[in-house]
Amino acid sequence: MPITWGSNYSFCSLTTLWAPASASPKDEYVTNEFSATVLGAVVSPIDQEDGPLILTPYIENGETEKAKALSAVDPSLFAGVNSHAAYITVNRTANWHLFFWHFPAEGLPLEETPLVIWLQGGPGGSSMFGMFEEIGPLQVVNNGETVERMPITWGSNYSLLFIDNPVGAGFSFTEGDEYVTNEDQVGECLLDFIQQFLQVFPELRKAPLFITGESYAGKYIPAFGHYIQNNKDETMPINLKGVAIGDGWTDPLTLLHYAEFGEQVGLLSPEQAEDIHQMEEQAKQYWKEGKYDEYKRLAPQVFTVFSNYAPVGAYNYLPKGLKSNKNHLYISFLNKPEVQSALHVKKMQFRSYSQKVYDNLANDIYDSVVHWLEELLEDYGVMCYNGQVDVIVAYALSVHTHRSLEWSHASEYLSKPRVPLFDDEEGRVYAYVKEYGNFMDVMVRGAGHMVPSDQPRAAKLMIDRFINKFK
Repeated sequence: MPITWGSNYSFCSLTTLWAPASASPKDEYVTNEFSATVLGAVVSPIDQEDGPLILTPYIENGETEKAKALSAVDPSLFAGVNSHAAYITVNRTANWHLFFWHFPAEGLPLEETPLVIWLQGGPGGSSMFGMFEEIGPLQVVNNGETVERMPITWGSNYSLLFIDNPVGAGFSFTEGDEYVTNEDQVGECLLDFIQQFLQVFPELRKAPLFITGESYAGKYIPAFGHYIQNNKDETMPINLKGVAIGDGWTDPLTLLHYAEFGEQVGLLSPEQAEDIHQMEEQAKQYWKEGKYDEYKRLAPQVFTVFSNYAPVGAYNYLPKGLKSNKNHLYISFLNKPEVQSALHVKKMQFRSYSQKVYDNLANDIYDSVVHWLEELLEDYGVMCYNGQVDVIVAYALSVHTHRSLEWSHASEYLSKPRVPLFDDEEGRVYAYVKEYGNFMDVMVRGAGHMVPSDQPRAAKLMIDRFINKFK
């Protein structure tokens, strides 16, 4: 069956890389021929009188302690884990409300313990996927009825903050019909969010801040970092130390090497690879000539042809896939009335993917934010990591992005050898790294698109190594 990115399928990184644009909302997942997961559509407030907890009015009135107290989550439903959840308004005109779920580090001094922000990709994916199935302290069990502590979590030695971004993703919502349409708006909203958040949680203001996420968050993260870097306020300092991007859709132009990748791993014949190579070169030529409409028309067709030649999983090319393709029990759990009440979203319908978010950012998909990533490299730690068997943002594609980065130590980085990283406890190589100065380029063995889900131990070792270097 012919597949196209732009018309038949929506590009959504973590949970819905191939979500049919015409699909009706469903709570359950369905699997198409690419073994990707389709997870519904949009959320909307149902009852404003019993609606979500919005902290911004309390912040603006100087009632930050009250805001913090109100946002506390009853731990009895969440395996005894303490947390805070609520909304922060980031556009007072359009009434955009971003949902967050914050887990303070347990038993550690919050003022000096790193704070890790997680942003899901998409556009349109909810960060609740990352919370329950990748790096968070909880996982859903018993067919979606209860949760237990995650065996391996980034929350074991860091404070965690999950944001449903942009407005419309997950529990985040708008009271009108306006949605984010570009990465400048994403950056502006996230800067506004973190400034307000740190007023409610001032104990985190000096904590080393790391912004992390995957796939389409490869755009959100540089946008967020760019706005922090260029809007410093001495009265409200933000202690950003680094950003970590997994399988990042940061610079789509330099990712156009599917022909090379497909032939390398045996998914394409030489003749098929040549067909795709010619399309890629034509798309790049359109870009060079400033014919951006033609570029944006042709570039998605590259993967259309690739997927027809090589009908494998978009998240990984292994026959049986990885844990990325498991049932997503967290969706039904988050739709339980008592859970929503505890999270202060109450009568909201949760979906893991928003078609409206995707539609409003559709023209943004093939734009690049690599210039912002290059700016960040001058002042902060940057780690770009990939799963070994990812397809949609394969490591072999991302290498071209990494090697084209223009920054003050690019030549030193290029001259460095790639070396193995060892898990001493298990006695194996878990990843390979090429690094110099502020930049780390990591390939994690045995992982697909969602690295922390597929290889949680390796992902934890990797993030620890990065944070320890730059905190």
